[in-house]
Amino acid sequence: MTPKRTWLGSRVFFLWLLLLSGSAYAWSQEAPSRLSGSWMASTGAERYLRGTWSAEISPENRNSARGSWTLVSDAGDIVMEGTWSARKTAGVWQGTWTARVSNGGALSGSWSADLAGFAGKTIAEMLDRTAEKQVAGSWQSGRYQGYWWLDASRGKAKPK
Repeated sequence: MTPKRTWLGSRVFFLWLLLLSGSAYAWSQEAPSRLSGSWMASTGAERYLRGTWSAEISPENRNSARGSWTLVSDAGDIVMEGTWSARKTAGVWQGTWTARVSNGGALSGSWSADLAGFAGKTIAEMLDRTAEKQVAGSWQSGRYQGYWWLDASRGKAKPK
């Protein structure tokens, strides 16, 4: 084999290895699952709030999720926006939420899910369940508390 062929062969081999490793990396970088839907929450005394939610579930940890939510008026206008996070640990489904208030203030609280009889093992399965059945739980912020319910968009949790 001549030096030119050896040089060319090693260069082609190196490029092939580089492409192969890049493809393997891209293959392992699965996109996060994205779901969305609507929610409703009680605030006591027959008062209810409603809005939308979206979720992003990491492929590396199907028991951890984060997302955003909106509070909408009866006219459908967004009156508040926020973020939320979730984690399932030791069989308990719980998380936190925050909101940005129009006057510049912030609200925050915690939530937990009530999934008695649910055989799912991950947050991803919990959110996927909203396509078939409403998911419910409770929330708290300081001395305020209530209940919440999630449904999937158009009756079906769908990837975005």
